[in-house]
Amino acid sequence: MYKGMQTNWSRESVLRASTIRTASTATLGLYADLMPSPDRPFGEQTTMFRELSELGETRGVRVFVLPPGYARHRQGFSFTNDGWVKTTVPLPDVVLRRSGTFLTSHLKEAEADLSFFRKTRHLHTLPRICGNKWIVLSLFQQNPQLRNHVPETAVADTPKQVQDLLHRMKDVYVKPLTGAQGVSVYRLTENPSNIRVRYERRKVSRQTERLTQTFNPETILVDKTYAPGPSFMSFWESIDLKKCLVQETIPLPTLPGARPFDFRWLVQYVEGPLIAARVARVGGPSAVTTNIHTGGMAINALDALKQARFEDPQKLITKLDDVAISVARSLSSRYGGYAEVGVDLACKRDGSVVVFEVNPTPGRRMLRSLGTSTRQLSLEWLIEYAIKANR
Repeated sequence: MYKGMQTNWSRESVLRASTIRTASTATLGLYADLMPSPDRPFGEQTTMFRELSELGETRGVRVFVLPPGYARHRQGFSFTNDGWVKTTVPLPDVVLRRSGTFLTSHLKEAEADLSFFRKTRHLHTLPRICGNKWIVLSLFQQNPQLRNHVPETAVADTPKQVQDLLHRMKDVYVKPLTGAQGVSVYRLTENPSNIRVRYERRKVSRQTERLTQTFNPETILVDKTYAPGPSFMSFWESIDLKKCLVQETIPLPTLPGARPFDFRWLVQYVEGPLIAARVARVGGPSAVTTNIHTGGMAINALDALKQARFEDPQKLITKLDDVAISVARSLSSRYGGYAEVGVDLACKRDGSVVVFEVNPTPGRRMLRSLGTSTRQLSLEWLIEYAIKANR
């Protein structure tokens, strides 16, 4: 049994007009990796799962957490007054994959479980392949509504390919094909005599963060230069980033203090795709990334555009909305129905919108900075999705 922490979550909520307050007997399964921690059995999502469980109770939706191995043993967890209790769980009506990655020891079982959920048509999350940035961007490049919003991007398999692409584009970001939370992201800039390499190193490891209630995303900026050729290639081999994405650097707008920002749009399906949250992710003056997990801060997107003195911030919000909805519909057309997706966007000074990547299992940490109503609504819509999908 896992003890739950006390919560200030309110069981009273306000839904937008598009949602329906009706009783339901639906069941919702949250598929997530199980962590070796009595306080945070589901890592940093533990609080969110508890809140969904309590919220589901008010709507007649039973919420369970399903760990790797579920298809074999049908065991899961429910939240009670005594905390998280292990119990037998019949196959839920709707299953949402909530872990983007799994412990190596759990990966084989996770793959079997996800295959089982897909075959039984109970899985309502985009497939894990959508975590591959190259596959998703290639899909968007084929879409007439999105191809002009995708930055120049290529895949590299060797240090020489990385250097050749840098020589052509001059300033690039290099990322793992399936990375998240700003992990292993490098900015490379070609100068006349050297290659400048910048990246961030976390002060507190992510593993500590997953297993405890500690959240300290502070980073140390590493800034080095290498001579082109063997010197750079030797460095690149040392970081062990094999196949990777090389993407042209998009100059981001800045807030006072030269703090760059980009965006995370949370799109959820209730009555068609709806924008649940519009977040600006603000990095420090010398930050390589704006991610919350690498020290970025979250503010309201409209406020960021106003502070950056864009000519018509509301018009730009509408443009960002349109692109995010096009992304959601493109994914739905290719992969079928799903509950939600996080879309990472940016805007240039000329008002053009860029799509960087998508997150099939978007978290809620950054929504806390926008006030309780936005985060609460996003959870309401997950419960509403389970109700509607069960009809």
